[in-house]
Amino acid sequence: QVIVGRTNMPEYKDKKGDEKMEAFNDRTKRIDFPYVLQYEEEGEIYRKMLRTADLPDIHVEPHTLEMAGLFGVLTRIEEPSGGQVDLLQKAKAYNGEIDDADDVDVKKLREEARETAEIGEGMEGVSPRFIGDEIAEAIMDSMHRSREFLSPLTTFNHLEGNLENHGSIPEDRFETYYRYLEVVRGEYKERAIEDVRHALAYDLDEIQRQGEKYMDHVMAYIDDDTVEDEITGREQGPDETFLRSVEKRLDVPEDRKDDFRQEVSNWVSRRAREGQAFDPQDNDRLRRALERKLWEDKKHNINFSALVSSGEMDDEERNSWVEALIEQGYSREGAKEVLEFAGAEVAKAEIET
Repeated sequence: QVIVGRTNMPEYKDKKGDEKMEAFNDRTKRIDFPYVLQYEEEGEIYRKMLRTADLPDIHVEPHTLEMAGLFGVLTRIEEPSGGQVDLLQKAKAYNGEIDDADDVDVKKLREEARETAEIGEGMEGVSPRFIGDEIAEAIMDSMHRSREFLSPLTTFNHLEGNLENHGSIPEDRFETYYRYLEVVRGEYKERAIEDVRHALAYDLDEIQRQGEKYMDHVMAYIDDDTVEDEITGREQGPDETFLRSVEKRLDVPEDRKDDFRQEVSNWVSRRAREGQAFDPQDNDRLRRALERKLWEDKKHNINFSALVSSGEMDDEERNSWVEALIEQGYSREGAKEVLEFAGAEVAKAEIET
C-alpha cells in the first residue's frame, strides 16, 4: 500500500528534523516537484485562476500576467555563474526565447543549477498562490478605484507592498526580491515602449515590403548573387547598408551577421518546403527588427511633444494612437495609461537625441 501526500518544503524540513517523526521519516520517500520555471506558463496558471475565481470581470492588460510570472520565476531560478548570462536572460532562455544565433546553452544552465542549488532549482521561491492572491487584491483595488482594467503597474505595486507581509517569504530574501521586481519593471517598460512605438509607426504593408526586400538581399548575399534594383531595374550586388540597418535593430554584431542571415534563410526555406508563403509576422526576431527599422524611418514625422504634454495632443491624433493600442489587446483606459507611462519615455528619449 502506498500513501501519496504533498507538502511544502519548509513543513517537510520541520518534520524531517523532528526526532519524534523518525519512524515516519524512515517510511517516507521524498519526490521533488518544482515550481514552474517558464514565465509564460506561469502566466497561464494565473489566467486559469482568474477564470475560476469569484472575482469581478475586468480587462487584463497585455504583459500583466506574464510579468507577474516573470517575477515568480526570477525568485526560483539559480543565479548563473560566469557573467555571460544574467538572471533575466536565463529566465528568457528557460522560456524558449533563444535563437540559433544566441550563445546561450539552456542544457548547460540547468546542469549548473543542479550543481549549485541547495535542494534543486525551482524548489524555493515565491509560490503561484502568493502571486495569484496579489493579482486578486490588485483587481479588487482597481475596481474600488473605478478602474475596469488590471495593468502591470498596479500588479507590481501590490507585489511590492505585500512582500514583507507574507509569512512564507524569509526576511533575508526581501532585498533580493525587491531587486527582482525592479528587473521586471525594467523589462515591462521595454515592452510597453515597443507597444507604443508599434502604435505610433506601425504599417503592416510596409513591414511586408521591407521584409521581402531584406530576404531578397539576404539570399543574394548567401548565394553570391545579384538582386534587381527597385528604381533602375538593373542587377546589383546585395545592399549591405540596408541589411545592416535591419540587423542593428536587434543588436546583431558584425561578426554574427552571417549567422543571423543563415538563420532567417533557413526559416524561409523551411516554410517554402511546407508550402507556406513568406510573412515576417511569423518570425518574431525578424518582425521586431523590421518594426524597429520602420520606427527609425518614420519617427521624424511624429509629434513627440504631444506625448509629453497632453495639452498639445489633438483628439484625432490621440484617438488614432489609442485605437492602435486597442488592436494590440489593450482596453481604452489601459491604452491611455500605457501612452502616458511609456509614451513619455519614448518622447524623452527621442527629444534628448
